[in-house]
Amino acid sequence: MKTKKLVLLGIFAAFIFLATPVSANDVLFTPMVEIATANPGAPLSALRCNVVNVFHAPRNGTISIIKADGTPLATTSFNALQPKEVVSVVVNTFSNSTPITLAYCKITVHRKKGTIRGSLSRTDERGNAVVVVEAK
Repeated sequence: MKTKKLVLLGIFAAFIFLATPVSANDVLFTPMVEIATANPGAPLSALRCNVVNVFHAPRNGTISIIKADGTPLATTSFNALQPKEVVSVVVNTFSNSTPITLAYCKITVHRKKGTIRGSLSRTDERGNAVVVVEAK
């Protein structure tokens, strides 16, 4: 009788675990970064969001660079990102006339957020990182 109860309890626990949807714990955000976006005649810098898989198995998810008002500037998906591989999304063309744009990076990973690391960097016109913030 005890064995039957343990088996039923195990099946129930497995069902609950598998039926649990992706939660907010699977999303990382960077702090806001500002970038000059309307400086006629001057070369513009870019925003780059990077993700590295630090887990021993492939990861799937999405990366977005989003303006402070919630408007996505760029989004890409990563599928079967292998351990130690990096994927990025870059914005280097801005279609607004606002002198300064505030943006952040949102990284969604399917499974646990501790299995990836991410950052948002602002680069100069030569591609050199001048500001880097960590996703948490």
